[in-house]
Amino acid sequence: MLSTAFDLKNQIISKLEFSRNLENLSHDNLLIMGMGGSGVAGDVMKVLSNEISDKNIIVRKDYSIPKQIINLRPFCLFISYSGNTEETLSGISDAIENNLDWMVISSGGKLIDVAKKQDKVFIKIPSGLQPRAAFGYLTLAVSKILDSLDGSNFVSQLKEVSNYLETLSKLNDESEINKLSLEISESINNKTVILYAGTDMSKVVSSRWKTQINENSKSKAFVGNLPEVHHNEILSWDADEDGSKNNFIVILLRDKNEHIQIQKRFEFTKNLIGEKVVVLEVNLDNQENTLKTLLELVLLGDLVSLNLAKKLSIDPENIRTIEKLKDLLGG
Repeated sequence: MLSTAFDLKNQIISKLEFSRNLENLSHDNLLIMGMGGSGVAGDVMKVLSNEISDKNIIVRKDYSIPKQIINLRPFCLFISYSGNTEETLSGISDAIENNLDWMVISSGGKLIDVAKKQDKVFIKIPSGLQPRAAFGYLTLAVSKILDSLDGSNFVSQLKEVSNYLETLSKLNDESEINKLSLEISESINNKTVILYAGTDMSKVVSSRWKTQINENSKSKAFVGNLPEVHHNEILSWDADEDGSKNNFIVILLRDKNEHIQIQKRFEFTKNLIGEKVVVLEVNLDNQENTLKTLLELVLLGDLVSLNLAKKLSIDPENIRTIEKLKDLLGG
């Protein structure tokens, strides 16, 4: 699946199918609903929107739309790669019942069918992938929506980012970014990964790293955010130091836009827990803008998870446990 990870540069400049009225969007309150690999696109959209707009964006990963959100009368964006995610379909039912306006992003399934039937806006992305492997398509789709809502130029930025990713990965397995991912995966090995982030962008990236490590390498990974972890979790490293050193690795995902106090907190974190657990810092040299940095870190994390799967002799495409759970819920 390394080739799928490297395909990110192509996905973000692809041609997508969309309904004729996409360009006419205009909303101040936006609710985004989606799960898993699809839901992270909502997090990306919120981070990008925060840079250019004062629109109220709510990302919700659940079945229902609470009354306090309904009262805002938001425009709703439902994202499901398959188009058949039960939580997302449940959200659409709530939107219809409460007469909210909405649109969908999907590769097909019931979401596209319902959108067409009710003459709603949709963006259709290519099918045939597992949801987590469609990150580039989903990022392109939400960028197109933001350009329509706010007059931004994220789609144009993606063309520049694609060229940059092409440069980073032109040697594929022998590229420097893959070599770095191999080093990180070697450091992880059988350990449980704890990811610490300190900005909105790095929080999205840490969530992506977590889910990719979970799904591709079937390994445990968890996320903590600064400064919150300094009010509780940092104490957890005081007990069982031998167990921590043998079984855990803390990865610090850094961002040049960190608050000065967050910068200090990262340094203090390394000093305070560095002798109690393995600490690894990921800090890119080239951080020109949020979209470019986010996608480079996503590519790196995807490669880490896939190389870790190979190291552990794990099939990254095996999702049988998730499918069994879906069967149980359906039954």
